[in-house]
Amino acid sequence: MFLKLLSRLSLTTLYRISDILFVLTYYVFRPRRKLVCSHIRQAFPDWDDARVTALAKDFFRNVLDVFMEIIASSRMSPEEITRRMELTNIEQARKYLDQGQSLVFLSAHISNWEWLLLSTSINLPVPVDVVYKPLHSESADQFMYDSRSRFGVDPISMKDFANEVIRRKRQQRVYCILADQKPRGDSKAHITEFLNRETRFFLGPEKIALFAKIPVLFIRTQRVARGYYKAEFIPIGEPPYEKRRDSYPMTERYVREVEAMIHAQPESYLWGHKRWKGQPPIIPPAEQPASDP
Repeated sequence: MFLKLLSRLSLTTLYRISDILFVLTYYVFRPRRKLVCSHIRQAFPDWDDARVTALAKDFFRNVLDVFMEIIASSRMSPEEITRRMELTNIEQARKYLDQGQSLVFLSAHISNWEWLLLSTSINLPVPVDVVYKPLHSESADQFMYDSRSRFGVDPISMKDFANEVIRRKRQQRVYCILADQKPRGDSKAHITEFLNRETRFFLGPEKIALFAKIPVLFIRTQRVARGYYKAEFIPIGEPPYEKRRDSYPMTERYVREVEAMIHAQPESYLWGHKRWKGQPPIIPPAEQPASDP
């Protein structure tokens, strides 16, 4: 109910609320501020404290803005969403769809991923499916589900996604996946260095592409002004695929694209999530403890 009430406010008013919340969040309540700074220091070991603090502030401002933008999107028109999230080369995706192929879109929790999803659905002629992780709050989860599905997006729970891909194999679809979250438990994953840490990544998107024999496009997003973004579609894999055992070139390419996007606009990344919980940082060679003689 609270989110629905907020969604009735104009985006200008929501940004004013975001400004107030920034002061309370960063200077008063400080949720995860130490965690955010820790992640930034690990990712950018050459930065001094002033630069780390400046990025932490920019991150909190940005994430609160995105939160307000997501709330506003539940009532925004297709025209406004398309105007605020520009798809600079959507023809890159359409050329595959014109050939009757399905697609996998990969992106990350950078910039405004919800506007990206909605703009993609509005501008493509085929059904769009998105994998999502249900929220703990039932009311918030329902709000997000309703908002995402406004323009034909079909949100599918993470646990059901693989079965739905199999069931819909003969249908032309676009599968959207934000694949930068931490895989569950001890499930098999692609392990690589990411932001100066050994990090595990989902194998699901690459396995889906190989199984369904469909191309994979990475979507690079960038914030160009408050409330305005642009997105670029970058092919990172297309059939015929070579069968490789214990090698995941598309997933590795995805990781490198995400990392490059973070370095280009680090304030847009979700530094506050517990991505590396339980994983030790990589220690640079100069800082490693000397071995016993």
